[in-house]
Amino acid sequence: MKTKHRIAAKHKRWQKDPVAAFKLLGLVKPNEPGNLDREHIECRVSFERLRDGGADEQDFDLVAHVLNTALVRAEDIDPLLSQTVRLGQDAMVRMKDRYLRGLRFGFDADGLRDVPAALDAWEAMADASSPLQLKHSIQEAYKRMTGGQVLTLGDCA
Repeated sequence: MKTKHRIAAKHKRWQKDPVAAFKLLGLVKPNEPGNLDREHIECRVSFERLRDGGADEQDFDLVAHVLNTALVRAEDIDPLLSQTVRLGQDAMVRMKDRYLRGLRFGFDADGLRDVPAALDAWEAMADASSPLQLKHSIQEAYKRMTGGQVLTLGDCA
């Protein structure tokens, strides 16, 4: 039996979010300066451990995921920026190959040059991007990885 008070109660259960528009605006405005400093520092510390040879797989994965996300974001911005990030990714692939052969992380000479440049590019892109753009880049990078679109040593030029 549908009485008027039951119909009215059903409509009361779902309430509009009065600040939904402001939440959306917060996602599309660029990041505030210093908003991502903690993430940048964590990535740089992992890079330093990789460079010094005292890293573990978690450090490698963090830097590799950052560079994957950076490549997706760079593809939307500039081909030269995309090439810079691609060189950093190639250095990470060579490092992973070296790790699988000898169970120790370490960069070659090109990696010591290319990965810091790629991380610098990522920091500049991330600071200038909105949270929504970063979210889409992370999702696209994850989609590519789970779809089997991964780099191998043969892909490095």
